[in-house]
Amino acid sequence: MTEEDAFKMLTFLMFDMGLRKQYRPNMTILQIQMYQLSRLLHDYHRDLYNHLEEHEIGPSLYAAPWFLTMFASQFPLGFVARVFDMLFLQGSEVIFKVALSLLGSHKPLILQHENLETIVDFIKNTLPNLGLVQMEKTINQVFEMDIAKQLQAYEVEYHVLQDELIDSSLNDNQRMDKLEKANISLRKQNFDLLEELQVANGKIQNLEATVEFLLNNECKLKQSIVTLELERKALLQTVKDLRTQTGSPGGKHLLTRQECLDVN
Repeated sequence: MTEEDAFKMLTFLMFDMGLRKQYRPNMTILQIQMYQLSRLLHDYHRDLYNHLEEHEIGPSLYAAPWFLTMFASQFPLGFVARVFDMLFLQGSEVIFKVALSLLGSHKPLILQHENLETIVDFIKNTLPNLGLVQMEKTINQVFEMDIAKQLQAYEVEYHVLQDELIDSSLNDNQRMDKLEKANISLRKQNFDLLEELQVANGKIQNLEATVEFLLNNECKLKQSIVTLELERKALLQTVKDLRTQTGSPGGKHLLTRQECLDVN
């Protein structure tokens, strides 16, 4: 890509796909992503999840660079390119799918290690050395997975747990203040959403008017085409009649002016 096109793609990833959120100073989104990955491991690979929990290994110890760099920090460039293809096609949930597939396919090898250092070292340094067969297997598994609803549920679950953790340390007055602030925030969000809805409805009306205008133009163009085709046929018939009329009674055509000059 040119420098300008590459920058536009970066802007699309950061803003349209929302990846920009995970690079903010508090890294709250990254914390949520680590929780979501942990819950997915619990659902899809319970024995691996238990093994990692037993050795106090959370996803932040090995998976944070995967999410922050889209696997570019540790994996082969060819594999990273495929990840980016899927990222543009399916969105940010692809990162979860790839991580889950990689951990699942290497589960037997990870379970062989029995301490924190060797497990983390394997995941960070050995696991990224993928062969072509493993790459294709991972890509195929990603396209077969559907985790969108689970990711949404786990994000809500994370926020509920965080709220409960905060509430447990508050007295009644503090809880009341917190609820009032939450209520004000929700009202503001509702107002903002209402404005966005109005803007969206305006855009829809404009698009509908544009579509109607284009359809009318299409009908007019089709009518013009029919008229032109009829004119063309009439002109061809006229040319044919003129050629017939300029022919001699014996069926021979009269000599043109240029042919007469050539003869003389």
